[in-house]
Amino acid sequence: MTERNAGLTPITIDGAIDLHCHFGPEQLVTNIVKATHAVDPVEAALEAAAAGMRGIVLKAHEFPSTMSAYFAQKAVPDVQVFSSICMDHPVGGLNPQAAENALINGAKVVWLPTLSAHQDPPVLLERAFGVTQGLRVLDHEGEIIEEVRQIMDLVREHDAVLATGHISREEHFAIARAFSEKDRLIVTHAMQETAGPSLTAQECVELSELGAIIEFAAHSCHGKPAIFDQVVRAVTRIGAERVALSTDYGWTVHAPHPAAGFQSFINQFWAQGMSDEDLRTMTVDVPERLLGLS
Repeated sequence: MTERNAGLTPITIDGAIDLHCHFGPEQLVTNIVKATHAVDPVEAALEAAAAGMRGIVLKAHEFPSTMSAYFAQKAVPDVQVFSSICMDHPVGGLNPQAAENALINGAKVVWLPTLSAHQDPPVLLERAFGVTQGLRVLDHEGEIIEEVRQIMDLVREHDAVLATGHISREEHFAIARAFSEKDRLIVTHAMQETAGPSLTAQECVELSELGAIIEFAAHSCHGKPAIFDQVVRAVTRIGAERVALSTDYGWTVHAPHPAAGFQSFINQFWAQGMSDEDLRTMTVDVPERLLGLS
């Protein structure tokens, strides 16, 4: 997985899987960030294969990535390309039928609301979808709504993965308690301010103890404010076996390409003293378990 040549960088990432890879074209995101995507699906797959990676999960906010993954896989057979669906406004929001259709067509990850989440800034919701109220996974009594329960059942039925998206802190804990299947729930954008509830390290530990895998993405860790040092300490507290590293890159040309960004991200953990074994666990073993790979 990682091999440092005479103690020098760069290191290789043979066998790694990026669970959070964006791609274009996706006009919704382009309109929001005023920039084009860094890669299309085939470019993302080609670059992952060239880096020695085992696979990528393609993520889009506008549509299920099932067809994009299908054609990228045909074009680049040397890497495994997995699809996903975000439960955002363009697919009908928390729409069990849309989730089921994506899962039937091979989606491996179902994301709870991301750009449509109620705790995202109203100005962003209005710019993206023309609404000022985002989607909630809990009702006013704090109970998980029926559509979300149906989506969780579908994820179980298809042996897929549920990802928390941009939902609130309260919603994270409710979902983790209800969907406690080991290695089938990912807490995404952990500790990031702009794409989630800015979970603390202690909250990440508690969610991992409820059965969740905690995702630390390169984009999240290098955003503003930069929290990489905090993330390194959080990983040590959580334990590598409950952590997945990913990129959340590909959605803008102003960030690294996913494969290159992944390699740089792992390099930074190495420079902080992370062991070979832990790096392999977080980039190979944990994603393999999540996706049900041997």
